Amino acid sequence: MVLEHIGMPQPGDCRVVFSASAEELEAAIQAEQAAENPPQAEEDLLTAAVNRAILTGFSTLYQELVEKEHLVPVTDPDFELLAVNRAEGFRAGAEFYCLPPLELERYTGFTQPIQPRPIRQVSIELEVNTRHGDEDRAADAAGKAALRQQVARELYAQRCAQAKALARRELIFQLGGCVKGTLPKDLVSGNYFAEQRNFNLRLQANNVNFDQYLKVRGQTVEQFRTELHAQAEQKLRGSLGLLMVAEREHLWPNDAEVEAALAHWKGERTFPANDFRKVRQGIASQRAAEFVEAHSTLLPPPEEPVLETIA
Repeated sequence: MVLEHIGMPQPGDCRVVFSASAEELEAAIQAEQAAENPPQAEEDLLTAAVNRAILTGFSTLYQELVEKEHLVPVTDPDFELLAVNRAEGFRAGAEFYCLPPLELERYTGFTQPIQPRPIRQVSIELEVNTRHGDEDRAADAAGKAALRQQVARELYAQRCAQAKALARRELIFQLGGCVKGTLPKDLVSGNYFAEQRNFNLRLQANNVNFDQYLKVRGQTVEQFRTELHAQAEQKLRGSLGLLMVAEREHLWPNDAEVEAALAHWKGERTFPANDFRKVRQGIASQRAAEFVEAHSTLLPPPEEPVLETIA
């Protein structure tokens, strides 16, 4: 494969055009025809062969491009077939987003409280009935009270663990607020739509109507969208900020560490260089998150369970 053109219409938005020879295309066609249940129609065969050729041949081109141009890709490439002819080969385009020029104002000294959700009495009773029914029925008044205190402590421990995980994410959210600079508009939009999908899934899982949600929050649809868009962008900045922290603090894994992790990786596979990139960045981001937490303060939760009171 040959790289024909590279362009960046805005910082971080990388677009390339590349081509493959007739010999490369024919080799992919032969591989498709030798596979189980090969496409029968010529158009389907060519499409499958182009996809196979890209996934097997683009990796080297991609790696050379990234190293030569000093790019830090942060998304998978999206491919577009531009032209194909069995006698001449094919031309295709790829677009992916890279880390744009950004300024990291700071990445230490954040403070985030661990705030477990209050425990409702009904939650305690449900837990007692579900897991301690026989014990509760056999207990006297003092025993029943002691059992409920025990259950409350157990529930509180679970809520504290959940709240600590949330507080850790909030530290990265704070980090995102310290990442300054312009992001590619389409990259921000893609993250917004992903956040919107996740939000809709959470509503469905909790059987909550969107109109009911807005009513409880006292928001209009436009206010909700504005807030969600801002949150999505700051989360994106936080994830990019972790890569910047990894660079400053030399937290990148070596090739052997990445290969070891890649052998057990359960993520979606694309092509070797991109899979290597994702695993490498995942390890670096995790190390950066640990660094940020180690140099920030998580305020501990109250020692005793917080019981929800209903007026």
